[in-house]
Amino acid sequence: MDRFSLLLLEPGEVYFEDFKVVYHIRPEDKQPQIQNEVPGRLKVCSKCAVFVPFSHALPMLKFPLADCDTIEEWTPKSFQSALAYKQEIMFISCKQTVEMLSQSIIAPYKFRRQKETFVFSFTYRKVADCLSQIQQLHRASSLPPVEQNGMLAVIVYSRQSRSSFDTSWIDNLQEKIIMQTVGNKISPLVLNPGRILLTCKRLYFQAYNNLETEPVIKIKLSNIKRIFRRRYLLRPQGLEIEYEGSKGIASHIYISLTKPEDRDILYDKIIQQENFQASQDEESMTLKWQHGILSNYDYLIYLNSLADRSFNDLTQYPVFPWVIQDYTSPTLDLDSDKTYRDLTKPIGAINKERLEFLKSRREDLPDEKYLYGSHYSTPGFVLYYLVRKVPEYMLCLQNGRFDHPDRMFNSIPTTWKNVTTHLSDFKELVPQFYQQPGDFLTNSMGIDFGVRQDNKKVGDVELPPWALNPEDFVSKLRQALESDYVSKNLHHWIDLIFGYKQRGENAELSDNVFYPLCYEGSVDLDSIPDLEERYGLEVQISEFGQIPKQILHRPHPQRYTSLPRSLVTELSAGKQDYSRSSHWISIKSLVRESDHQSHKEAISALCIYQDYMVVSASQDSQVKLYNLRNCTVERSVHMKTMSISSIICPHKSNSMLLGCWDSTILSYNVYTAMAAPSVPAHSDAVSCLAWSGGRLASGGWDGRIRVWLCDKGEGLDGSGALYELSLGSAVTCVDILYDEISSPDNTNLDDSELSVEPDGCGDTDQTDLDESVNDIGCGWVAGGSREGEVYIWRLEGGRFSLSQQIPAHKRQVNCVLFNENGNRILTGGSDFLLQVHDLETGTSVFRRDIGEEVTALAWDGDQAIVGGGRGSIQIWNLFDNAKIWEEPKAHTGRVTSLVMNPGVTRAPGPTSPTADNKAILVSGGEDRRVIVWKTLQ
Repeated sequence: MDRFSLLLLEPGEVYFEDFKVVYHIRPEDKQPQIQNEVPGRLKVCSKCAVFVPFSHALPMLKFPLADCDTIEEWTPKSFQSALAYKQEIMFISCKQTVEMLSQSIIAPYKFRRQKETFVFSFTYRKVADCLSQIQQLHRASSLPPVEQNGMLAVIVYSRQSRSSFDTSWIDNLQEKIIMQTVGNKISPLVLNPGRILLTCKRLYFQAYNNLETEPVIKIKLSNIKRIFRRRYLLRPQGLEIEYEGSKGIASHIYISLTKPEDRDILYDKIIQQENFQASQDEESMTLKWQHGILSNYDYLIYLNSLADRSFNDLTQYPVFPWVIQDYTSPTLDLDSDKTYRDLTKPIGAINKERLEFLKSRREDLPDEKYLYGSHYSTPGFVLYYLVRKVPEYMLCLQNGRFDHPDRMFNSIPTTWKNVTTHLSDFKELVPQFYQQPGDFLTNSMGIDFGVRQDNKKVGDVELPPWALNPEDFVSKLRQALESDYVSKNLHHWIDLIFGYKQRGENAELSDNVFYPLCYEGSVDLDSIPDLEERYGLEVQISEFGQIPKQILHRPHPQRYTSLPRSLVTELSAGKQDYSRSSHWISIKSLVRESDHQSHKEAISALCIYQDYMVVSASQDSQVKLYNLRNCTVERSVHMKTMSISSIICPHKSNSMLLGCWDSTILSYNVYTAMAAPSVPAHSDAVSCLAWSGGRLASGGWDGRIRVWLCDKGEGLDGSGALYELSLGSAVTCVDILYDEISSPDNTNLDDSELSVEPDGCGDTDQTDLDESVNDIGCGWVAGGSREGEVYIWRLEGGRFSLSQQIPAHKRQVNCVLFNENGNRILTGGSDFLLQVHDLETGTSVFRRDIGEEVTALAWDGDQAIVGGGRGSIQIWNLFDNAKIWEEPKAHTGRVTSLVMNPGVTRAPGPTSPTADNKAILVSGGEDRRVIVWKTLQ
């Protein structure tokens, strides 16, 4: 296994190729000994050559080209030894040689500062193949840094232009090539050039060298989850792609292109191939966070990504806040506000005395005045925290050395003291402080970091007294991050780091002013003609740290709610990756399990009765009951001469409620097979029904919604409608969300018919109902109209009020559903749109044209199953804005009804040979078919 890594080179240095050689330790010997001949590979890089012995016990030898005197070929006449009879020999004369990874142990490099000569004989290749390259690079190393970088760029470009992508690696020869260009694969401190190929199906990256784990990285475009445009080396030329790798594992690739316009072209063409949304809408993600769908941790990761912070770039690494200020108490009280840091202030302003000194010092500065000369996130600060986890990064960044033992990350209490008292230490945290397993706090590799002045070896990080171990420390920090206090105040810190307090007058007022070069756009590097000056500024900016890209220009909204404590405990223990709330198990696709066609007319409504029976109604006035346990039609009932528009099967009830086109509602008891007399409910056809918490909502073509008190769903209270709500045009869909304990007397009601006033209550003022209705609960009702409007009412204590009127669709609203919490509604219409509205902010958080009329919906607040006017059934993840699955021809003609049951137990049968407890979906259509679908997860 090759020990060589690009981290052994300078940051950004390029590795070209290698040669199999033998290193002759004593070339002058006339009788060379085998122990003095070391086989290995010679790596040719842009600023050095590295000899990698095959034996892992021996150190690798690095020859900085700037320290080399001579690199030449040896001919037989140039020396008298046994090597005179060999061919293809090269020698390197070097003033300083670096030993690395002796015994494969990570340790500071050893610098041999003496002139030495190293002789290598080539095994298979000619010495000229290597010599011409390395001599050209040697000449470049003698130039000043700016000219050297320019010459190296020319060399790299010349080598790249002579090679092309090997099209034999394309998976399918039928793939159409869309674009081919050059670029670099970026990882922390490492740049690896190669060729980028985009086809209609995949994105390929083929490195010029042989260091990648696979010769060609292949990414299916359909597996791409998110794609972000990034700044790289202070220029907008980076592209980071998150995709689903092998075995469903989330993977990333970060590439940079030579010019911003090339990056933008590649970005646009990737988007065009799959026609997907590049990243989550900012407003949508903020709403999810506000309502507790995203954790504080996940939301900060999202904001960092939006602001060009990436785990692949140490100069723009994600930044997280210190949230706890108590690192001395024996126990940690997460319920006390005194435990937490003041998130309204930058870390440099927490200590008032230090802040006053910084302000007074600022007055003595020249024109560009600032408070903080040191930033809160730099590559050095990131590795200060992570050196025990990735020590090779520190060796790369600091030229083969670790920091002085007393300056290392030795103690969390000491580090907190430093960042709140020292005049040049203002660093915030990195995400690893809030994610398990906390291994960055332990010296698990047993690395010798040195001895401190108090004669203590640098080992594990000292924890505060209230932490039992690193896992407990990270767990408590994560609980603190998700706490009520932080949830209520995190928006202030977001304003300082990513938002309107980041710069300008608001930054001044917030004591949040850093050294000018820290800010994006403070200097236009491309406009500076002096290459030396430009190079110097680039180095300065990289070392000072960069302010995240400003993504918010108004005050960030406060969070409405924090996560449940039980979930926070699981998160802090690393047991969950909480990113959304879901009540269904994630559904990937549907499989047709049974198909029934026993109605004479189109299916008009469906419901599931007591978890094991599907009830279907049709325009033929028939009601069919299908037993899911044995997949048979168990009962067929002819209700009346008028068509049935809707069915409700209340949970744990023996009865079902049916809405009819003749303006009545009737109740049918499945247990007794008896139907109660139909009851007049509206002055025109009953078009829709919904039930929740002992309340039935009915909508009619008369433009009214009525809310009735139900007896366990088995009957309707005889005192009349509790509420009457007016839409002004025909009601096409309705939903209700009601508190189930709203009526304490609900369980004692007898079966009764619906009682209405003689005129049908068409004009009754229901805003101040008589107390006899016994309605002391509260709830929400949503109704959709033929004109495309959605109305939301608040019901409470016998009164109602119109909460919102939303112009949701351009044409008829066909479906409306509340989520479980009642803070969002999902609507579908004849204008092909599927939408989610946030009722607390009044905004649309999801909007998608699905390509056909939306005629039926099932929803759990996360995933939606959509029935279409052309017969399709689609599964959508609304939070990810992604269509998961589609059956284009599930039905012939419109899908008229969908009903979902999360888990149904079925006995073995002819169509289901084994018993299971899978979730099912039932669909009905104009083609008179009722189809039972089994979900695949």
